[in-house]
Amino acid sequence: MSRCVIVSAGPFRDPVSLAGRLQPEDYVIAADGGWQLAALMGITPSVLVADFDSMTVPVLPDGVKVITLPTEKDVTDTAQALKIGYEAGYREFLLLGCTGGRLDHQQAALTVAADYARRGCAVTLADEQNEIFPLSPGSYIFPAEVGEKLSLFAFGGDVTGLFVSGVLYEVEDFTLSPFDPLCVSNECLDEDVCVSFKEGTLLLYFSKD
Repeated sequence: MSRCVIVSAGPFRDPVSLAGRLQPEDYVIAADGGWQLAALMGITPSVLVADFDSMTVPVLPDGVKVITLPTEKDVTDTAQALKIGYEAGYREFLLLGCTGGRLDHQQAALTVAADYARRGCAVTLADEQNEIFPLSPGSYIFPAEVGEKLSLFAFGGDVTGLFVSGVLYEVEDFTLSPFDPLCVSNECLDEDVCVSFKEGTLLLYFSKD
């Protein structure tokens, strides 16, 4: 199955750059004010999920499904969009417009993304400067640019048995605490970065200055 892209209402600088991350077969869901970002990216989502607290009801093209949420609810618009994609069978997600603005909104997006990673989904949060990958235990190989910054954070508990190679400061059988910033701002030395760990939830960041 193709990938599900969630476009949310976070800040952005270059919608054309964000649009370059999309693939023709992507299934796109706009979360509330993410509809405006999608429009600036030149795409028409298949679904709009919104309580319309950050936008007025837009004039929609034919074929766009609208799911209206109550303003007072127990789930964020982005979380509901992920649920819709998951229940439709998607297991790979790209989240845009979820970072770079209000820190509470960003933390909420990271929390729900980590939850879906624990369910076995491949989830990426991206903006013009960063890519964030919530990871469940396993072994991973990521393509990287030499000189790119790599940071790792334990999320919600210890990450055990952590190995990292292809970077300036390699890590071997390390336990990373969620209160330890040791693995911030490492440097990629290879076009492939290898990461593995045994237990926990890991947030992996690729960042550019």
